[in-house]
Amino acid sequence: MAFESGVTALVALGLLVALIQALAQRALIQAPPPPVPRELPAISILRPLKGVDADLEENLRSLFRLRYPAFEIILGTEDPDDPALPVARRVAAEFPRVRSVILSGATSIGFNPKVNNLASLASGARHPLLLISDSNVRVPDDHLRDLVAHRARAGGGLTWSLFRGVGGQGAGGMLESLELNGPIMGGSSALARLFKIPCAVGKSMLIHRDDLAAIGGFQFLGQFLAEDQICAEELARRGRPVVVTGHLIDNVLGRRTLREFAGRYLRWARLRRHLAPAAYIGEGLLNPVFVSLLGAVAFRSAHSAIVAGVALAGMSLIGAFAEHWLGLRRPAWVYPRSTSRSVCCAGSSGSSRCSAAR
Repeated sequence: MAFESGVTALVALGLLVALIQALAQRALIQAPPPPVPRELPAISILRPLKGVDADLEENLRSLFRLRYPAFEIILGTEDPDDPALPVARRVAAEFPRVRSVILSGATSIGFNPKVNNLASLASGARHPLLLISDSNVRVPDDHLRDLVAHRARAGGGLTWSLFRGVGGQGAGGMLESLELNGPIMGGSSALARLFKIPCAVGKSMLIHRDDLAAIGGFQFLGQFLAEDQICAEELARRGRPVVVTGHLIDNVLGRRTLREFAGRYLRWARLRRHLAPAAYIGEGLLNPVFVSLLGAVAFRSAHSAIVAGVALAGMSLIGAFAEHWLGLRRPAWVYPRSTSRSVCCAGSSGSSRCSAAR
């Protein structure tokens, strides 16, 4: 009986943590933006490419359509034969008034292929302020203005954008978008807003070359797979601000199978276990659906079955509200079904989510 009561308490705590994460995400999204400064610095946008992501053309067009006085776009791949290159050239040709450079054949400076590519792109950039932008991201036309405004208010450092998973097709795509829009962004919002813990999920990050150089540049970051989180931690260690803005950008997912979804989550789990072993264990213990189902199997009582039902209903409601605050709508039946499916990735629905969305 004592063990069963302990499981119930743990489930209640997990639901409370999930609710706090969702509310932190809502507060971040609804926070009033800072004023845009009069003088807007020139920005070099670095977008590393690898393969043809879902809606890659439209993702690239969103960069060329930015409303900002001075920026350039540096695109590139590691492989000179990458199929993303013709797409990049075609889109760049549609916007001849926007300076763009397309590179290929990055030099290896570490074992992180994205950072290898970024180092090559940075060598072709003219401006000291760099925006690191993932290829599967679509941005609103005022994206740069928002980032610069938050950076100016913070006094420099690293500024990154909260994002939402959209366009997820297939069972795996739907599960991934729900995980991104709930626990991952909710956990990151809670860490940044409530606990002031340096955290970054690098879908779109603004950083000055001087700050980057102070932590060892791309040569240093290339030694890590979680380069975005390492960048945030190293800057915070040096007293530099790390700021997240609630002005949403879209992470365009495309089609995912259940196998692909499970494979990605296994990689994310290994990454988090390596970065923070104690927090990783806590994530599993704070997964209320997973813990309640374990309790139901172990105790086989009416009480444990009710607890499991409450956990499933509670997480489904929290997920639905989290997506509602992100401006997304799904049929109500999706949430309990997807929540129960994601239990197969137990431990991936906990609290800390920095660098999980890779």
